[in-house]
Amino acid sequence: MNRTTNPVFQIPYIGETLKPDYLSLFEQLKRLGAAVHINKINWPEYSYAPFVQLFAGFTDAYLWLCYEVKGDFLRARAVMDQEAVWEDCCVEFFVSADEKKCRESSLQDEIVYRNFEFNILGVVLSACGTKEDRVALAVEELDRILRYPELSRDMLPEEGSLCDWGLCIAIPLDLLGLQRGSRFKGNFQKCGDLTHAPHFLTWNNIISAEPDFHLPQFFGEMVLVD
Repeated sequence: MNRTTNPVFQIPYIGETLKPDYLSLFEQLKRLGAAVHINKINWPEYSYAPFVQLFAGFTDAYLWLCYEVKGDFLRARAVMDQEAVWEDCCVEFFVSADEKKCRESSLQDEIVYRNFEFNILGVVLSACGTKEDRVALAVEELDRILRYPELSRDMLPEEGSLCDWGLCIAIPLDLLGLQRGSRFKGNFQKCGDLTHAPHFLTWNNIISAEPDFHLPQFFGEMVLVD
């Protein structure tokens, strides 16, 4: 299969000194984590591209992801988990912990993966399964995901206006099926289907006729560096 991939993304161990507020988390992840840009435009008809940088690291219990977004047109309609966050200002992480099967299979309907999608307020949508057979995560599982948005609802500018924002999240490693030293596959995405300028950016390239992040055969390689 013809595809363009990034080098293996090496996610470092960052210790346990994280403080529970966005600014502290952002500074620590920026200092100790590994950075990538989410800037691939796979569908030229959606050429708008806000600046998106991700800082990643892991602790004994969590995978930490901190997204920095600049130049997004504000939309934040979803307020409850499992609502349509992809229509808002949204960042995403898709992951398949079954690295062997993901590597050997080129058929999307054979690869089990998890999607974690967050809007600007940290509202999450998540499910697990193959592309065509997915089960939403239970409330108890969603509640274990820590979320630290830079902006609260009362801080948001007017809908449709340009804004910069950030979001730090922590996903339990056991929820991902990962541990120190794990090699796995995944992708990072940025979208906003119903924002003023719809966009569909990725870290690893996707080859498809129309925007679709649910193509695990295009996931890139990652490792939690031991």
